[in-house]
Amino acid sequence: MWKTNSSEGAGSGCSANVAKPSWQKDTGCAKRMVSDVSAVADPATGVAVYQTYGGSGWAVYGGTSASAPIIASVYALAGTPGSSDNPASYPYAHTGSLYDVTAGNNGSCSPSYFCAAASGYDGPTGLGTPNGVAAFAGGSTGTETVSVTNPGSRTGTVGTAASLQISASDSAGKALTYSATGLPAGLSISSSGLISGTPTAAAAYNVTVTASSGTATGSTTFSWTISTSGGGCSAAQLLGNAGFESGAASPWSLTSGVLNNSSSEPAHSGSWDTWFDGYGSSHTDTASQSVTIPATCTRATLSFYLHIDTAESGSTVYDKFTVQVLNSSGTVLGTLATFSNVNAASGYTAHSYDLSPYVGKSVTVKFTGTEDSSAQTSFVLDDNALNVS
Repeated sequence: MWKTNSSEGAGSGCSANVAKPSWQKDTGCAKRMVSDVSAVADPATGVAVYQTYGGSGWAVYGGTSASAPIIASVYALAGTPGSSDNPASYPYAHTGSLYDVTAGNNGSCSPSYFCAAASGYDGPTGLGTPNGVAAFAGGSTGTETVSVTNPGSRTGTVGTAASLQISASDSAGKALTYSATGLPAGLSISSSGLISGTPTAAAAYNVTVTASSGTATGSTTFSWTISTSGGGCSAAQLLGNAGFESGAASPWSLTSGVLNNSSSEPAHSGSWDTWFDGYGSSHTDTASQSVTIPATCTRATLSFYLHIDTAESGSTVYDKFTVQVLNSSGTVLGTLATFSNVNAASGYTAHSYDLSPYVGKSVTVKFTGTEDSSAQTSFVLDDNALNVS
């Protein structure tokens, strides 16, 4: 990354005034973040130009006057954009078609990605530099698709309020509106995809949710069983935003930078996961969520998918990932598992643990990744569930 001195080099920053577009998903900046993509700009290694006017022969030029025409020409080669499209959104739907810049900085910021290159999105280099024209194509040059994340089977009880946020994405980065058929009586869906209300009739419902950009649609279907009120335990999954597909932390408490939708560490399903550590320096990341396990239930099970990759070698434990249950005061009630760099493997591995001893209690499920100062280890967590019955 180009950085000649403290006042000359690649720029970046979080806008104080410009609203964040729906297709830009970084979590550290509440408004518009700069940049989207990047191109060579260092005057020392920039673009060779042969001049016959205002100069004589070959010379190398850089800065915005070099990088801006490069990006503009790549967009031109990619084809005509859709008439209602925002072409700046195209690269966000095709991150795998860019070169990701992961080294260099233009200063020191908090969060660090505002000023420092990193895997996935960062301020100085955006999503990366052009690798052909695929990341800059849209409209008439490609087929727009809408993908709706299936929330899995749902349960509820007559007279007990329900709430479920549906997540979806559009390949062209367009805003989506939602509709649904087959919802339990008493529930409705907002245009932003929030299903809410209080069920009024016990039955097994087959729900179909559709998301539309106006030019493309996608849908998903799932079951929603409503039981009558009264004693006993209604089988349910208690964790909110269990697969992080809302693109936001809540109701989890997450260390800054853990929420991830980078192609460098892809999700087990959907688009989002949590990426612990991976820095190759002393670092600790955490994710936690508090739940109350109903006293009427007899069984509770915590499950999740974990992917571990590492640059460490041998059988020595350097970096650790622990799974714990805490009480409301933060005291550890039990450590369910400890993983390390020694457990690294390709792909995700499913894990499941019995939480039945905590039935009738309010507890916090906590994941902690701790990395030492040697080579990196990344712990990637996705698709959690706390099922009771």
